[in-house]
Amino acid sequence: MSKNPEETLGQLLKCAKTLQLATLDAGGEPSISYAPFVQDDAGHFCIFVSRLSSHTQEILQHPQLSVLLIEDEQMARQIFARTRVTYRCVAEVVAREAAEYASLLDAMEARFGNVVGLLRGLGDFVMFRLVPQSGRFVMGFGQAFVLAGEGLRELQHIGPGQS
Repeated sequence: MSKNPEETLGQLLKCAKTLQLATLDAGGEPSISYAPFVQDDAGHFCIFVSRLSSHTQEILQHPQLSVLLIEDEQMARQIFARTRVTYRCVAEVVAREAAEYASLLDAMEARFGNVVGLLRGLGDFVMFRLVPQSGRFVMGFGQAFVLAGEGLRELQHIGPGQS
């Protein structure tokens, strides 16, 4: 990966095909799962998941969640300092009637193949748009950034003593 933080973050977002989902169950207990994603024009994460899965029910009940995208272990120079980005998000259901619904599924099919064509015909699948509210990007030791500004595209270095 690049040594430039903006380029490195861009590469991570472009190369990652799945994100880790941290959700809350009905009792308020934390859960973790994952889902393949695409980004819409605004940079929001869009996932297409079955209502039969526990994470879908958890998102429907508690639309606040966190996502993690992390560098592959095999690619990491230092396992203790893998490149990663976390976002706190609010989930919104994208209605099947919404103008962007079909184009988001088309983007998923282009990225993930024919399986999406099969899934789009199943009635139990729901599309969520995960809208980032805040974020944090880590490139390695001493290279942590808060994501700020419009679309969380500005990187503000976190120095010693900051959190």
